Amino acid sequence: MPEVQVYERATPSFAATLANRGHHIVYRANSDNHCPGCGRSHWYIGRISAECGFCGTAVPLAEARSEFLGTPGGTTKPTSSPDQRQFPRMPAKGRNLQLLIDGSPSNFALQNISEGGAMGGAALDLSPGAGVYVRFEGGILVPAIVKWAEDGMVGLAFVSPVMLDRSGQGN
Repeated sequence: MPEVQVYERATPSFAATLANRGHHIVYRANSDNHCPGCGRSHWYIGRISAECGFCGTAVPLAEARSEFLGTPGGTTKPTSSPDQRQFPRMPAKGRNLQLLIDGSPSNFALQNISEGGAMGGAALDLSPGAGVYVRFEGGILVPAIVKWAEDGMVGLAFVSPVMLDRSGQGN
């Protein structure tokens, strides 16, 4: 069964964690919101997003949050073996990102990625538990924790799951 995303209004404490995910354009209630596409400010507001009334650009509501659900019961898939993951991996060889360690950028040759983390080659001596930021194309910063590092390879776990475009995979 494919994974489903469920959206609902979030608590105020969730809105405080949005800063941990990097720069995102969102619609904020009780604020003057201008469309990033056309600059106008007429919106159609839904449960999880707002759509510009002129050009149709959609942006998420700052107060909305998502939970990843893998089964109809509302829980994610149980992992029964060490190699089975909560989120399936996508190959990503050939993509070069940056790791920011204490604000200093370093090259990160991505091998694979999932909603929960990434693996790649880095010419750094990182220890498990170290906090880093992954800089994606477009400058988006995502906080991550080093889970393991050996033989020039690094395994990272994202602090919060990220949303990946899997449309080209045929899932």
